[in-house]
Amino acid sequence: MTSVTGRPLILGNWKMHGTGSDLAEIARIDAAVQALGVEAGLMLPATLIERAARRVRAVAIGGQDCHAAAGGAHTGGVSAAMLRESGAVTVLVGHSETRAGDAASVAAKAHAAQAAGLAVVICVGEWERSADARALVAAQLRASLPPGLDWSRAAIAYEPVWCIGGSAVPDGAHLARIFEMLRVEAGAARLLYGGAVDGGNAAELLALPGIDGLLVGRASRSAADFVPVLEAAARV
Repeated sequence: MTSVTGRPLILGNWKMHGTGSDLAEIARIDAAVQALGVEAGLMLPATLIERAARRVRAVAIGGQDCHAAAGGAHTGGVSAAMLRESGAVTVLVGHSETRAGDAASVAAKAHAAQAAGLAVVICVGEWERSADARALVAAQLRASLPPGLDWSRAAIAYEPVWCIGGSAVPDGAHLARIFEMLRVEAGAARLLYGGAVDGGNAAELLALPGIDGLLVGRASRSAADFVPVLEAAARV
């Protein structure tokens, strides 16, 4: 996921939202991405990936999670190879809403994703406000990285869990400390911020040192809300 243009990477995570009736919204987002010349992706429910991938020209389509195993008795599981066959080019792993067990499971998913040919976005973030956030996130990241990770096909998304679904964003000093650490730990990976991102704060967040892009939740589900974020990225 190394940028050859230096442009920010803007990813939208639809979570458990979206049916076939939302394909028109995806097409509108794709048209905006083409017009603005930005780099963007949508992490969609597995049921929408194949249909969305056939319709878009500029938006990268991704999955929201994958199983660490290539196959087996894992009822309800979706493997990385299944996502790739459906048209996904990338996948989130370790998002707080899917992170189960220890970080080793996240590392195993990241390894499986890259082995299947997917780019991977590894999510990290503290659950509560903490003076030790930098150390907590650093330890979480190290434990979530598989051996031999191809950094050119990886991004790290920092999402403080206490921000998700709300309106609060950490202050600039906090983000500067976190992203300074992430740059040391994550090599050439692109670094994204997620948590209460919308069109009103996207430009300010993208202007902060070390932030290479954004992971957007609720505001990514409609063109009306997502385009202002994309426009902020186009101005960088």
